[in-house]
Amino acid sequence: MDKYVLRFERGGVFEVRFLEDAAPATVAAFKAALPLSGGCLQARFAGDEFFFSAPSIEVAEENAVAPYHGAIAFNSDPQWRAVCVYYGSTIKGTYYSLFAEIKENLDELREVGMRVWKRGEEKVFFEKIQ
Repeated sequence: MDKYVLRFERGGVFEVRFLEDAAPATVAAFKAALPLSGGCLQARFAGDEFFFSAPSIEVAEENAVAPYHGAIAFNSDPQWRAVCVYYGSTIKGTYYSLFAEIKENLDELREVGMRVWKRGEEKVFFEKIQ
């Protein structure tokens, strides 16, 4: 079975579980586009969220529901096209296409989010591993 992860350059590897039943088109678009990488930035205006650009992903919004700690969503707005990762319970504002989640090591995910907030941009890799 394939395994997918988010890996951060300053430490932290998190297994990603795709929500294929809830967002099939978004999941298919991401699986076809992997591996992806980009500069991860804090979205402090949105609460406990960081994001990275995914300009090659073109998919209509689906499964726009409230995010939660460990949720991974896609902002399909052509001006943004970003992967949004929620690392805590303080979440504000807009709902995007929830297509994946991180279920384990959520305390470590929060540490990564706080590190990105305090230290600035960090490279992230979204990839399939064997």
